[in-house]
Amino acid sequence: MTEALEAHLRRQIEHSRRFFWHRLRWRAVRGYLPDAPFELVDVGAGAGLLGSFLSEDRPRATYRFVEPIASLSEVLRVRYGDGADMAEAADYGGAQFVTLLDVLEHQEDDRTFMESLVAKMAPGSTLLLTVPALQRLWSQWDVALGHFRRYDKTSLLSCMEGLPLVVVETSFLFPEMVPLAMVRARRNTPVASEASCEDAEFPDLPGLANDVLYGLGTASLSLRRHWRSGSSLFMVATVSG
Repeated sequence: MTEALEAHLRRQIEHSRRFFWHRLRWRAVRGYLPDAPFELVDVGAGAGLLGSFLSEDRPRATYRFVEPIASLSEVLRVRYGDGADMAEAADYGGAQFVTLLDVLEHQEDDRTFMESLVAKMAPGSTLLLTVPALQRLWSQWDVALGHFRRYDKTSLLSCMEGLPLVVVETSFLFPEMVPLAMVRARRNTPVASEASCEDAEFPDLPGLANDVLYGLGTASLSLRRHWRSGSSLFMVATVSG
């Protein structure tokens, strides 16, 4: 599973930076980031795709990261410096933002993971989180990437229950992708032994198709608080205290 996940994360930088899905997820996150200096810790940074978006759209931000896959962490240290690696830090200091983008579903004990994460965040800081949504969309893609679950609003909020978090937003993203995800779920038999790197990849789309899906997704993103389903969930919460 780690091999498939690592290949998937590396490809985000090499091939998928312009992929509509990544750009739209970034738009959701970017809406909460000020056009002013701030520090952000990217937990589960992968190949650092968020850092690339951040340098383009929020150049005054300071990017920090936590990445457990050693080869990817080394690439990020070369790019951002050893001081940007927060993996061994006791806490995230004065970072105003922490991102957890499609990471929580990889944690077998998601509750314990969240307790540890929030304990490192400063009071008043903001958590920006995305996860795959709707267990009925479970497919070989989830298996290949090492997911333990997909979430709905109830299960995601339950994972945060009792933590010192004030939830600002919990919204579905990509409602337009649900029909395609349902087709994928019905077509594939999610057997772990059959999962491969190919199962973990986003498709290569012609430029026009990618642009059309980006335009459609931009419209749906602006209405996200109204959707009752989607292929992803987006949560924003601040640390109280």
